Amino acid sequence: MLFSFLSHLFPSKSTKINVDSNVPEQEKQIASQKVLESSILDVNGTLLKDFTLFHHNTSFFIDLLIFLPHYGLYLGEKISWKNVDLKGASVERSSRKSKKTSTTRLEATEKILHQKLEDVLSFDSTQIERFFWMEYLSEAEFDALDPSFHKLLPKERLLFCDDTIQSIQNKLMSLESYQEIPYSELKVIGSLRAHTLLLPTATEPFGAFLDDNQQIFLDSPLTQTPLILGGACASGKSTVLVRKILQILLEDSNAKIMIITPTLLNGETLRQELIALTDFAVVHLDFTRIQFLSPSQLYTPIDTKEFPSDMTHIVCDDIQLLDIAPFLDNTTSLKGKFIILSGSILEENTFQQTLTHIYRNPSIHFVHFSHTKGALYTLLSGLRNHLDLLSTSPVMIILPNEELLDEYKNAIDEYLHLESRILNTSFSLQYKSLEFITLSTLEFISSFSVSHCYLINLDPNNLLYPLALSRASESVTIISEDLHSLS
Repeated sequence: MLFSFLSHLFPSKSTKINVDSNVPEQEKQIASQKVLESSILDVNGTLLKDFTLFHHNTSFFIDLLIFLPHYGLYLGEKISWKNVDLKGASVERSSRKSKKTSTTRLEATEKILHQKLEDVLSFDSTQIERFFWMEYLSEAEFDALDPSFHKLLPKERLLFCDDTIQSIQNKLMSLESYQEIPYSELKVIGSLRAHTLLLPTATEPFGAFLDDNQQIFLDSPLTQTPLILGGACASGKSTVLVRKILQILLEDSNAKIMIITPTLLNGETLRQELIALTDFAVVHLDFTRIQFLSPSQLYTPIDTKEFPSDMTHIVCDDIQLLDIAPFLDNTTSLKGKFIILSGSILEENTFQQTLTHIYRNPSIHFVHFSHTKGALYTLLSGLRNHLDLLSTSPVMIILPNEELLDEYKNAIDEYLHLESRILNTSFSLQYKSLEFITLSTLEFISSFSVSHCYLINLDPNNLLYPLALSRASESVTIISEDLHSLS
């Protein structure tokens, strides 16, 4: 975890920790930790404490990991020796011959760090050095120990509990060579925490960190009170929800998650993003620990009888389209299970984390049409102009109600001699594709985006109207038979 929010609590550079034999050991350790944290923040570095690195199907616990932009990574191990326990003692380095357990795991962990960076970035030259943090031992106390301790642990790699901010910085910087061109925090720390990043795009080839609100949600502990994620259309709710799901599965080997979505397509989209994220982060995910559930129709009550008894977590996406009240009220069946909810929630809720940043905010050219022969004729004329581009730039047609779907589909298929698709709760990419032309109502469009959208006679006051506008990445054509709506 990052410690930037603690910076105002730390002593200034000139502060020296007073190591008095009468000061309780715990207080000494806490004071030392604050100085360590402050020394890293002071040079725009990053400190990860008690950090778990996930790689393939294994995880590795790291006591301390420090990143300094002009120097690289520092891999640290906490040593909890206390002076009172070491008087008269000696220490022996383990060897293959003696078959004793190694004192540290730093060498093996360093190789793992290099491999993780290499696997995510394809190429990496980040420097990595090792150090040890003496939580309770002062420099003077270490000097007084048996010489075997000095032989085992080079003093230049030791951070003592009475070190100052300046002495910690000097020691770390002396271990690695200064780089004129700084290392990227996104590439280095981002690669090590790749399972939490936003996936790479054309403008962000190495992905991107979550914003503050997203990170808060990701770090929020799960309790018996449902964890709620709200936000406007295209604010990244499903994106961060996927990362929360992956985080739970990586950190808890016993976790089994039921993911409830309004439509099959919505569930498939989440699953595909999970696959993409695990591939990018170079981690293994056992998909048998995840089950997806979608109601046969929107707003159909969720039946708790469909929940396997061994499910530990229940996740609901787009809850504004789901009737989740029956199972939320059934506290007996949900006893001991953790619940995470996500959707365009408008009501204020003290337990709700709200996302405010809009991620998919494309530059759209709005073209308004009104034709005396009706919206369908205008649509067919527009589609004819798109015909040559449909194979590479599919379009979506959003209608005001389901009753019009079949009428418009038949007219389009006959006029353009092709097979269009209709979205509903049972639409699945396993059997159909979203190529060429897709027809839908507002309730079914939360799972994907296309290059061009046609909005047919939609009510701009509908709460889902902004979602319709966010589905197009390039352009939108608004067709309305109501002349007043064009003013």
